[in-house]
Amino acid sequence: MNKIRQLQNKLDHEGLPFKAKAKDDCVVLTGVTADYQKIILAGKIAAESRSFYGVINAITLEGFTPQEPKHSSLEDKTLEGVSVDVLVIGGGIIGSAILRELSRYDLSALLVEKEEDLAMGASSRNDGCVHVGIDLDKNSAKLHYLIRSRRIYATLCKDLDVPYREDGQSVAFKSLTLKGIAAPYLRAKARQNHIPGGVKILNREQMLKIEPHLADDIKWAAYFPGGACTSPYELTIALAENAVMNGARVSLNTYVKSMEVANRAITAVHTNRGTLYPKVVVNAAGIYSDVIAAMADDQFFTIHPRKGTDSILDKAATPFLSHTAMTVYPKLGEEKRTHSKGGGLIPTADKNILVGPDAIEIPDREDYTTAKASIDTIFNKHKTTIDSLSERDIITYFSGTRAATYEEDFVVQKGKWTKNILHAAGIQSPGVTAAPAIGEDIALWASEMLKATKKEDFNPKRPGIVKTRLLSLEERDALIKKNPAYGHIVCRCEEISEGEIIDAIHSLIPPTTIDGVKRRVRAGMGRCQGGFCQPAVVSLLAKESHHDILSTCKKGEGKLFFGLTKEGK
Repeated sequence: MNKIRQLQNKLDHEGLPFKAKAKDDCVVLTGVTADYQKIILAGKIAAESRSFYGVINAITLEGFTPQEPKHSSLEDKTLEGVSVDVLVIGGGIIGSAILRELSRYDLSALLVEKEEDLAMGASSRNDGCVHVGIDLDKNSAKLHYLIRSRRIYATLCKDLDVPYREDGQSVAFKSLTLKGIAAPYLRAKARQNHIPGGVKILNREQMLKIEPHLADDIKWAAYFPGGACTSPYELTIALAENAVMNGARVSLNTYVKSMEVANRAITAVHTNRGTLYPKVVVNAAGIYSDVIAAMADDQFFTIHPRKGTDSILDKAATPFLSHTAMTVYPKLGEEKRTHSKGGGLIPTADKNILVGPDAIEIPDREDYTTAKASIDTIFNKHKTTIDSLSERDIITYFSGTRAATYEEDFVVQKGKWTKNILHAAGIQSPGVTAAPAIGEDIALWASEMLKATKKEDFNPKRPGIVKTRLLSLEERDALIKKNPAYGHIVCRCEEISEGEIIDAIHSLIPPTTIDGVKRRVRAGMGRCQGGFCQPAVVSLLAKESHHDILSTCKKGEGKLFFGLTKEGK
């Protein structure tokens, strides 16, 4: 009770009209306010006290009605009565990594995703950086899983046939005065955090050899040669497809509505496609992971959405940047308070330059809107690194929401009160980097709970869709001779052939929308953003999937067509 009293005194001192009460060794915050930032502040104060196992922020935002999670309107009995050893909830990179690791064991595993495809949330709304971890607390779960994952990342991407490039990352400085303090600190932090390749402190002349277009006022930089990148949505899909190859199942358009819990164990999971009976449930629900935890009577953490907006530049700007670079860095020793790397300039796995993101606390978990103010702010901020970049090269922009907890760390553990749930929650940056090792631990714990053994015939390799643009002329010629569809270029901007699109439509986890095709082969991701190729993609989707062209959707259930404009067959 003393801990609760001390926290209440802190809240009162800040003028926050909220109440703190105990739930076992956790704290529950209650009250009502019209100021969302006060809700965030209360949660942070509770977490920073380090007195509680977890913070459950139940403060109500006056005038705000939470939106129902985006999900399919489909209702059927496809999964009614299905029993499964392990049910994974969430089809992002974490859920897919867990499913793949589960498929190594002699057990049945099913992943359910509420939307029509994998990687619909944060896993397709980030930069794909494989981080080095310079900003992370040495005692954090984030660093623990990052270190382990970095050791296997290159091999994993090779096995799954997805892009992986080690181009390096740097933090640039405009003040030579700071170098005497910052350089020793960064060297020590690199050793402490086991950063692959370490850190090199480079003067301006040395940095210009790596980045010739560096802004004139940058004096020196900390360069991390081990910095890398991948395609987060391609990796998510590849992980799930490899799991399916090894006997796991994926059910899309499957929305978890509620759960039954008895004797501290989940006995049934109700979905829009029927009631499931799992022995173990894995919570990998991203921005809704605290909601799933509450359904399971096991909520001891709270997700507060943090929105970030990014801009993507045309490949005409690619020569201006060769590696991930930023000029903004938290004040030395202040990483725990900033909770953001500050964004930067990132060459993606497909060699577009991505600018951003920013970080804004919002109440709506799936607010993916973009605002000109954010786009202008992040561009002006990061243009200070490479001032040759131009806003005219922006071809599109997007926003995503990060699943931050008030503790600002991953929640990767067994259930606190409910015996048969495993949590992989609160996964924000560096979640893409940490996913492989998180998958290993969750799968191991599930196998131990079920006394499952590893399969002898697990196949770690998944062949990806051929990328004709990366083939030599001789290889491309031979492929076209076998199948002329690979010689018909549908997406001119990205050089995507009809054959690649057809391969995507017939893949192990086939796309049903235009954006689903885009995530697999990049058709429509170039400068014209599908202006040229979209009609052909729509036609191929309808033909190869054997459905009416008028029912084709860009994403979700939003149709492109109202009907025919004239008579025709």
